[in-house]
Amino acid sequence: MTEVKTIMSKNLKTVCKGSTLQDAYTIMEEFRIRHLPVVDFMGEIMGIVTYKDLHADYAVLKMPVEFFMSFPVEQISENSSLRSTALRMLEKKLSSLLIINEDQEVVGIVTTDDLLWHLASHFKNENDEAPFMDKVKLQTTIGEIARMFSQAGI
Repeated sequence: MTEVKTIMSKNLKTVCKGSTLQDAYTIMEEFRIRHLPVVDFMGEIMGIVTYKDLHADYAVLKMPVEFFMSFPVEQISENSSLRSTALRMLEKKLSSLLIINEDQEVVGIVTTDDLLWHLASHFKNENDEAPFMDKVKLQTTIGEIARMFSQAGI
């Protein structure tokens, strides 16, 4: 069983409560990320702001991130399987989960991008035969794709 801690991003970037959406945007652009936990002055996670939460209207970019963050932030154990992680994200329609250790401390984040990079690493090069990819292209539902992930041990 592959555990989520093997693919999670460990260098968690955060933005402080009271920071503006522009501040969050700058951090996301600099580190090429799309999910940014919002922390209070004690470093505790209050919520999460995503790239989708950012708006082009300059006036909105001046507003504090806590007005746009989602909360509570979903968490999962670092020892959880990739399969259970992916299924939880599908079930709750999440694009990220915070990863916690045995002491309930946040140690990273996993996103749909992390799962897709891991999945892509299992595919053969374009010049090789890729029967699994051919099957995925023929599927019409998320349930069928999830079943294929399950059969592949993901």
